[in-house]
Formats: sequence, structure tokens, C-alpha cells
Amino acid sequence: MRQTHPALEHQEFEIYFQPKVTPCTGAISSAEVLVRWIRNGQMLWSPAIYIPLFEQNGFVISLDYYIYGKTFQWLQKYSDTLPEHFQISLNVSPLHFEQPQIFIDKIQELLRTYQVDPTHLTFEITESTYVNNTDAVNQVIRSFKQYNIRISMDDFGSGYSSLNTLKDLLFDEVKLDRKFLGDTLTENARIVLQEVFHMLKRMGKSIVCEGVETQEIADFLKNEGCNEIQGFLYYRPMCQEDFEKLILK
Repeated sequence: MRQTHPALEHQEFEIYFQPKVTPCTGAISSAEVLVRWIRNGQMLWSPAIYIPLFEQNGFVISLDYYIYGKTFQWLQKYSDTLPEHFQISLNVSPLHFEQPQIFIDKIQELLRTYQVDPTHLTFEITESTYVNNTDAVNQVIRSFKQYNIRISMDDFGSGYSSLNTLKDLLFDEVKLDRKFLGDTLTENARIVLQEVFHMLKRMGKSIVCEGVETQEIADFLKNEGCNEIQGFLYYRPMCQEDFEKLILK
């Protein structure tokens, strides 16, 4: 991991975008920002390998702020040409909630520096982070709501959720984990999803489903009123240049 900090200094970490679509129209409505480690034009390893390592050694905090800065810079440049109500979502490491006020202050500083419209922003916080750090997460959510920044519960249904958790959610959006959907929809899976959708809609939450790879699942989600779908069926993560060609055409 001795190469980690020089890699940041040399700007080897690049932002990638994975679009999300509105099921009814198939139009791109938002995108999740992801990170890729690029050196000499080649991608180094999978994020599934190095992100857990960065979580362990704490470097993920610096990496997150670097990615946020790059994203805010991109938004500053293109916000006037983006579709109305377009959202950019950013992932948040659990480590930030060990000192939530520092995280809040840093995001406020980035907003002042880049003068971006905060209504374009969604921060994704995993379900497990919320369960393990409920007070700290709620502190961040309440602060961000003052700026009209949206908060999404990522990886919902990955094994931690409960009805008790659901009733107290301050999140604007719930993002269903791919494990929750599965590869095929059994009758029991359809029933569970329908009931979860019904509860979330009555609570006024937007619903996003990620990891969608089959038309069968996409059609089901569309019929059930899913707000957004993300997955290889529509778009894979793409570099900044390709995303700009796609969204700004």
C-alpha cells in the first residue's frame, strides 16, 4: 500500500459514471460516481480488491474527498447543461461516521469552493453503516437536508434490515441490493418485493434497484413502480469522456 498516496498525488484515481434510468421511458435520470485506479491507460485491479484495503488502512477517507472534489468540479462545469433534476450520487465510507461533524464540515467546504447546486447531489450510505452508526448517520442526514442534499440507503436488503429500522428512516431514497432481487424472480420473491415496495411508497421513499441484468426483472420493477433502475442491462460504468458524450449530446 506504499504506492497509495503517490497514486493520489499523480491523479491515478479517476471518476467513472454508471447511469440510472427511469423505467417508464428508459431515459437517463441520474448516475452513480465510481472510482477506478488507472495507470498508463490501464486499469489496476478491481475496486472490490483495493477499496476494502483502503477501508482497513483509513486511506479511503482521503480517496473519498478526492473523488468528491473531482465530482464537484465536474458538476460546476456541466450543471447548466444537465437535464433538469439530474442527480449525481456519491458513496460514503463508514469511516466518515466515526467523526461525522468533520465529514459535514468538509462537504460544506467543498460546496463553497465549487459553488455547485446541492440539489444535484445524492450521498449513498450503506444499510450496515446506518445500523451500526444510527445517531451519526442521522446527524449527517439532518445537516444535509438543510442544503436539500438527498440521502440514499444503499445495499438495502443485504442482511441487516428490519421493520424496526424501516419505521425510523430519514433517508429520501432506498436502493435495493442485487442480492435482494436475485437472478430470477420466484413467486415468493415477487410477493416480498411487492410488499417492500408498498411500504416504501407509503413512506414517501424513492426506490432504486441496482444490479439489474435481465429484462424480466426490469419489466417487473417497472410494473411495480420502481423509480430508477441501474445495471448492466442498460449501462455499465463508463469513463468521464464517454459519459459526457452520452448525457450531453
